[in-house]
Amino acid sequence: MIQKLWAPLNTTDFAPYLTQIRRDADAVFALMVSISASRFPKQYQDAGLKAKLPLIGGGTTFDEFVLPSLGDEAIGGISPLIYSAALDTPVNKRFVADYRKRYGKVPSYFSETSYTSTRWIADAAKAIGGDVENREKFLEALRKVEIPDAPRGPIKLDAYGNPIQNIYIRKVEKKDGELWNTVIYTYPAVSQFWKYKPEEFLKQPVYDRNYPPCKHC
Repeated sequence: MIQKLWAPLNTTDFAPYLTQIRRDADAVFALMVSISASRFPKQYQDAGLKAKLPLIGGGTTFDEFVLPSLGDEAIGGISPLIYSAALDTPVNKRFVADYRKRYGKVPSYFSETSYTSTRWIADAAKAIGGDVENREKFLEALRKVEIPDAPRGPIKLDAYGNPIQNIYIRKVEKKDGELWNTVIYTYPAVSQFWKYKPEEFLKQPVYDRNYPPCKHC
């Protein structure tokens, strides 16, 4: 890491930031949400940066919710996320087909997580016979739920109550006139600790603008 730039949420004009990007970088990582995600890739390309510095996005930078509003400027964009509508599994193909039939668009990360979260709650409630008023009993049931066939793939909770699930590395490609996040690599069963020991990981400071430090800035 050689530089950090912080644009406010919902920024639509990135010119002041694009001009500051160091040209000796190997790549640029950009995390965009909301309207910023629909603006940044085009401005990045128009600034002449796409051809020089590969663009790696956070999951929402190239999520399916924003791809319909983007053009060829998004092609080649790399991003990691727990879901891609392009996942080539029977469960996901059925989910995408049903979603498109009902809503007329491709499901996004937000679509899949809402669907799977609802199923998670329903499975826990069913496991205790609907006795959701018993708070401790319901919470215990929620922690025990495992979904092996979610559209995103298998998911369960670790001892800390955080998900263990696949992480997909995705690349934006155009297929039949539509932009899709093709999965180019899968990290299976990733926990919040990645490859670190939980005890060592939890000793580290909480992530913020200054941690991890930018040692080469």
